Amino acid sequence: MSLALDSVAQRYRVSPEALQPIFVAAQQAAKDLDPLLIVAVIGIESGFNPFAQSVMGAQGLMQVIPRFHRDKLPPDAAASGLLDPVSNVKVGAQVLREAIRRQGGLIEGLQSYAGASDDPDRGYSSRVIAEKQRLEQAIRARKPSLAMVVESQKAAREAPPKTN
Repeated sequence: MSLALDSVAQRYRVSPEALQPIFVAAQQAAKDLDPLLIVAVIGIESGFNPFAQSVMGAQGLMQVIPRFHRDKLPPDAAASGLLDPVSNVKVGAQVLREAIRRQGGLIEGLQSYAGASDDPDRGYSSRVIAEKQRLEQAIRARKPSLAMVVESQKAAREAPPKTN
């Protein structure tokens, strides 16, 4: 996930240090979801702004609407509730998981999560899936191939010893 973190930090202009607890929360909250899906939702919903608020009152990284989901906050949630990034990711992931289960599939669940179930173009889910694929591509592009790793290890072993 650290390669994804670097990619997100660069794309959204957020420090890796600020993203680290968000990525940890996404991994912990994922359970049966792909953590990169949660990260993609965060990117689309808030652009990684933990204090984002919509005109509909949705708050935080995953744009959770408090009047519908305050009951999902863990008992140990900070006083800031859904503006706390870790709490917001936990609740948002739970809401997303429930939407996917209730709607019977990922695309339908994403549309429901966004309150856009009646959108025949499925614009929201398309944006989230595209963001997730972009993250996956960034990870693949930055991950050294096995051949490159083996070659560099071989070169290091065969290099003449350094003398001072």
